[in-house]
Amino acid sequence: MSRLIIPKIDCIESEDNFGRFTAEPVERGFGVTLGNALRRVLLGYLPGAAVTQVR
Repeated sequence: MSRLIIPKIDCIESEDNFGRFTAEPVERGFGVTLGNALRRVLLGYLPGAAVTQVR
């Protein structure tokens, strides 16, 4: 039976129009899924803003 991995989320840097966060560890392949969902939400709900990098 496998164990559920619960990621730890940290705020690295936060400003008025910029933020850098980490969420680790995540299951293999889940980072891509999480990144795509985050990108779609940000592109859909932030008028006049653009996602420049998701790593």
